[in-house]
Amino acid sequence: MADWPTLDQLKLALNVNTTARDSLLTPALAAAIDQVKIDTAGTPEAFDDASEGLEVTDSLSQAALLLAVMVTKAPDAPYGIAAVFDTGGLQVAATHPAYQLLLTGSRHAFGVG
Repeated sequence: MADWPTLDQLKLALNVNTTARDSLLTPALAAAIDQVKIDTAGTPEAFDDASEGLEVTDSLSQAALLLAVMVTKAPDAPYGIAAVFDTGGLQVAATHPAYQLLLTGSRHAFGVG
């Protein structure tokens, strides 16, 4: 069974070697994990409810890590523009395709009442 990514794993992914940014990275990681829970079960509480049978998989763990990295780097891409070249700007995708693929098979259907 996999586990959610840790602060140390996020720091490794971001190549951060100090504790200076921990106060920014910790809530970004927590928010990313919560968002994966919401995207798969509807609420963090529903994901954590043992009766639902949901568990952390490697894919969900990597989705949370990917999202935490994206959340942390988003301020470096104002207005979604990551870089500007002679041919135009490179825009950050609003919906990351790798994140969507990592959630495949883990989403529960949510009815509209």
